Amino acid sequence: MPNENAWSVITAPTSNSLILGVDFPAAGRREAGFEDLAKKMGPAWSGHGFLQTTPPPVRLADRPAGDFYTEHWLRDGAWEKYEVVAVMGYCVGGVYAAEIADRLAERQGTAPKVILFDAQVTDLQLLESEIHKMIGLAGPVFSADEAEHARKRAAEIVGTPSIGLLDAAVEIVGLYREMASIAFQRIGLADARRDEVVLLFESYMTWLSAASQIDPSQGFGRSLAITSSDYADLEKSGAATVVDASKALGRRISLEIGHVDLLRDDSTVRALLDHAEF
Repeated sequence: MPNENAWSVITAPTSNSLILGVDFPAAGRREAGFEDLAKKMGPAWSGHGFLQTTPPPVRLADRPAGDFYTEHWLRDGAWEKYEVVAVMGYCVGGVYAAEIADRLAERQGTAPKVILFDAQVTDLQLLESEIHKMIGLAGPVFSADEAEHARKRAAEIVGTPSIGLLDAAVEIVGLYREMASIAFQRIGLADARRDEVVLLFESYMTWLSAASQIDPSQGFGRSLAITSSDYADLEKSGAATVVDASKALGRRISLEIGHVDLLRDDSTVRALLDHAEF
């Protein structure tokens, strides 16, 4: 098997054929993940093993280069015993999926299919949006003044002239910790639990920041891209993370389902069965 420290097994391989899923999985998230998709595909993918990325233990202070994650996932393990037939990416995971597919095409001599779900790239506004998401999920835990303070501070951080993504991410994590401290104290949860949540958020910010250093255009260009109605709305609004990604996508299938259900909806299964044979 490929490096077990870098991949989690969704479906154990029964042959030498593998599907890889690139995502940042987190317990309790609302969005469906590749485990949900594998269950929905059922016997259609029974001849393939399905592995999902495990994020490496890296911090923002380490300032990982763009290929750090890819190197982590593709080194070690018996890769020569397997053929990767498809690499799938969810959101910003699509950036890494494109690079992994390019590397594997050189290594194994055949190019895996690239299948992307609501593919995005990273920019400063994406980092800012994570604070808005936190405020939304917290609901009435924050007062109106506290929520507005966090929104304004996030906007100030990403609006700082000449600020780089990594430096902005460090500041966003600091703001997240400030707001998490208020929330956890207010609802009576221990500081140790807060620290776990902040560390997970920092890990996610590191993942987003490193992705900004990768040019996914080659993999995006030969991809099958499956997109949600939310993705289309973001595209119409001019959100750069979506607009920039969508310009580079290959064949695209737009579905009338929400982003959170994209990896568990029957229409996604039908799209894959009809257009992603491997």
